[in-house]
Amino acid sequence: MEKRGKVEYRQLEPGYELPSISYKLEPSMVASYLAAVEEPNSIYWDNNLVPPMAIAAYAMTALSDSVELPPGVIHTHGEVKFLRAVNIGETIGCHSCVSQKLDRGQLHLLTIDSSVFNQNEEKVLTGKTSFILPGLNNQV
Repeated sequence: MEKRGKVEYRQLEPGYELPSISYKLEPSMVASYLAAVEEPNSIYWDNNLVPPMAIAAYAMTALSDSVELPPGVIHTHGEVKFLRAVNIGETIGCHSCVSQKLDRGQLHLLTIDSSVFNQNEEKVLTGKTSFILPGLNNQV
């Protein structure tokens, strides 16, 4: 995974595209995920599949590695749609874009849409996540 600097909330506007991040889904990464969620089912190993929620976790990691959110942020909404299976060993690319940013006095709302593609440029996941940010004083 390639690391880049984080963008501060005040720099974000609707339409802003966050840096894309790619992950190669190595067997060790899948094993770590399965151990972390205590998933005993061998269906993933037997079928060489990456658990769908692991892909969602990588998409959220890409987002959190790209945006600097202030302390006290509240995640208010999230939705994920899985579109196709991903095999262990594939590479996925996570792409995110600011779809909404509202500043109303001390209330700050942010929504980011994400898409994940496999190495064949086939969309495997779409998602949306929304946050309420605390009063940012003069930071906005």
